[in-house]
Amino acid sequence: MPTPTVSQKVSTIPVFFILGRPRSGTTLLRTLFDAHPNVATPVECAFIINMNQKYGKVKQWSCELLHTFYEDVQKHIKFDTWNIDLEQLKSDLLDCEGENTFQNVCKVVYFDYISLFPKEDIRWIGDKNPVYATYTPEILKLFPASKFIHLVRDPRDNIISLKNVDFEGPFTALLAYRWQHSARKLHYIKKKYPEKFYTIRYEDLVSEPEKYYLEMCNFLSLPYYDHVFNFYKKQDEAMKKFNIDKIMKYHKSLFAPISTSKVNLWKTQFPERDIRIAEFVCGRWIKKYGYERRYNRPGFVAFLYSVPWLIYGSTLYLLRDFIDLLPFDFKIKLKNRGPVLARTFVKMRNPDS
Repeated sequence: MPTPTVSQKVSTIPVFFILGRPRSGTTLLRTLFDAHPNVATPVECAFIINMNQKYGKVKQWSCELLHTFYEDVQKHIKFDTWNIDLEQLKSDLLDCEGENTFQNVCKVVYFDYISLFPKEDIRWIGDKNPVYATYTPEILKLFPASKFIHLVRDPRDNIISLKNVDFEGPFTALLAYRWQHSARKLHYIKKKYPEKFYTIRYEDLVSEPEKYYLEMCNFLSLPYYDHVFNFYKKQDEAMKKFNIDKIMKYHKSLFAPISTSKVNLWKTQFPERDIRIAEFVCGRWIKKYGYERRYNRPGFVAFLYSVPWLIYGSTLYLLRDFIDLLPFDFKIKLKNRGPVLARTFVKMRNPDS
């Protein structure tokens, strides 16, 4: 009996998605699942939404088209951080020739990612991408059997963490708006498909990781292994395979056991004006996700500071929707450059970067 191709192997493997704002613990959660022997969970690269426009309706794949797909997936920002054998990926993609689905071809890309952790009997493919929080309806159409884990963090701590690593610029109202936009969008889609979602707060995950990881494994019908919590012991191996400067800047905590040291920093590190702004912008969604508010009425000054950024933030989402309609190559070039305002600020802060 011939050995099944990767395309044949992945055809029955479902996909789950880890959603949440950047700096909400999504990378920690991805690492916990990456350490699971039955889960393939690459580092983030939001290629499926971008590739869907060009390849989503393809049912018959020629060698030439698969080669173009192989070239296109490499154009995505962060794909160069993947630990992957490109020649093996090309070979496995070319094995998809003939009748096949876009979803299956994408799963071949996921499957070929080389994890730091040993694997056996892959039962789920995982994809961690904060940006997918606002693309969830599209993902559900692509992967109807998918499941979602939504990780949410106190918006005030989330904003502090984003500012510390120069993500998206140091603008409290804009960062709060993005938190609120993500939380609101996911809230309503979870009401529509409650059986497909598991929601976990960052604060609960780091306080009782074993308890909540067990719940997530049950949600995915996976066996529970406590050895995943030794993920940080892969430090030496990670330093050899990945950009250690970026890891230490953005994910230094992955080199230590899970702790609660980053919980409720806002109570001592966030200026009162920023607390008022964040609470004004996030509004009722703070309490909706179980967090306390310091101010029931943040005040008129918070309103004045926030309104321009609310307009700017909503415009960015409209602009993103427009960019998604552009031809593939042009769209990827624009998306890979990132938000102009945030990029400009980072250049001002780090002129040599």
